[in-house]
Amino acid sequence: MYVANFDATNKADWITLISAIDADSGVDIDFTNASVKASIRDYDGCERLTATIGNGITLQSATVLQLRFTAAQMKSLCAGEYKIGIVYQIAGDDEVIQLLTGDVTVQDGVVSL
Repeated sequence: MYVANFDATNKADWITLISAIDADSGVDIDFTNASVKASIRDYDGCERLTATIGNGITLQSATVLQLRFTAAQMKSLCAGEYKIGIVYQIAGDDEVIQLLTGDVTVQDGVVSL
């Protein structure tokens, strides 16, 4: 599991690429047949944004995920600190694995289109 910190604004798309290495094997994790879910929550535990494969998460390659929240989605977040978590499960495997957890600092972007 990785611990990560991100910065974003509430007036623009937030796009980030994510890849990871399996700690046991040292090999890049292959997400080709994986279910993946990302969630942003406030510090009261309320889920504010979610993304899954095909709905905000896309495979850029077998080992690279792109997480994207649109400006319209980000607009729902007040400036402040949020928690982020991403989990995945490889098809045919019963284990759900925590890919990362961390914080997202959302800045007031001041202006929007």
